[in-house]
Amino acid sequence: MSNAKNGSIFEYLWNAIKTGEIESGQMLTERDLARNLGVSRTPIREALRRLEKYGLVQHEPHKGVRVISVSTESVKQLYEIREILEGFGARILAEHATKEDISTLEDILHQAETAAEEDDIYTLSKINANFHTQLAQRSGNKYLESIMQTLQSHISLVMSKSLKQSGRPDQNIAEHWMILEAIKQKDPQLAESITKYHVRKAMSNAISMVE
Repeated sequence: MSNAKNGSIFEYLWNAIKTGEIESGQMLTERDLARNLGVSRTPIREALRRLEKYGLVQHEPHKGVRVISVSTESVKQLYEIREILEGFGARILAEHATKEDISTLEDILHQAETAAEEDDIYTLSKINANFHTQLAQRSGNKYLESIMQTLQSHISLVMSKSLKQSGRPDQNIAEHWMILEAIKQKDPQLAESITKYHVRKAMSNAISMVE
């Protein structure tokens, strides 16, 4: 494992887990991480606590922490609840979306197209996560936003795997544009329907990667 260069130790470890540099099920210890990253154990300890808070690692007494394993069943459960929540968020956003909302989402999708053209899956994953975060935030439902923030770390972890599948980045962006178009048309039912289809498609791709 290379030294952490930019950003916090937490961000480095989170990115390493998401990209597969740190594998699912791998055991992590403060001592080994501190030695490999060239830092003291204090920031490592704080980073591991944050990762545990987000559910990305599990503490095992006298051993350290283990990175969660991404199974077919866990992906299925995650995307089932995601389909309901994001479909609802798109529906209510379509009812009252402002020009600012539309402009922000359009900018995000243009950024995604650039990342896809450059085959930058890491950046594309972050941009896609932002698109879905914005859907929740701009829905105006604070409870939906809070729940989605809690789920986002797991969604991003699986999303990065799904986007590695050939052809999926372009499909993913096209589906996002369809969602946005339904929102622009102020068609709540269509926005919800397309969003649910998009999540089911993403689940199918994510499961195929896990298997």
